[in-house]
Amino acid sequence: MRRYRRRVPGPDLVALNASMIDRILREPPDPIVDGGYARRVLRTRGRRSGVTRSTPIGVVGLDGGHYLVCPDANRDWARNLAADPGCAVVSRDDEQPCTTVPVPDDEAAPVVATYLSAMRDMPFATKAFPVGPDAAPEEIRPHLGTIRVLRLVARETP
Repeated sequence: MRRYRRRVPGPDLVALNASMIDRILREPPDPIVDGGYARRVLRTRGRRSGVTRSTPIGVVGLDGGHYLVCPDANRDWARNLAADPGCAVVSRDDEQPCTTVPVPDDEAAPVVATYLSAMRDMPFATKAFPVGPDAAPEEIRPHLGTIRVLRLVARETP
């Protein structure tokens, strides 16, 4: 006789994201500093629906650039940006229209290492990665086929 473990449902991701978005938009924004990250809300256009989608996100700062890192290139926000690279990065005090640009592996690996290091104390943010929070760029490079790294390029507001 087989025994089946009863699945305990995880947290309601939609409610968790809504709560995080509310918090990000309520609190004063942290600056995006080199070697760190700051929480923001990413607004993308749904690739099928065309509806604006909001996602809580960590924006990574490295060598003067700002980046988005997704541990799974199949997540909705990453797929939305693959279909339409236009987005907005939003905080309580600002909404910056941006275009996202995929980065080459040599640039992506240090960005992922920076993200993982900055998120070291937040296992919920690092557990989806195929490497640990102390991974060096050379350990990350073989996994970049499944990780999406995008550079944010600010657009002028009309």
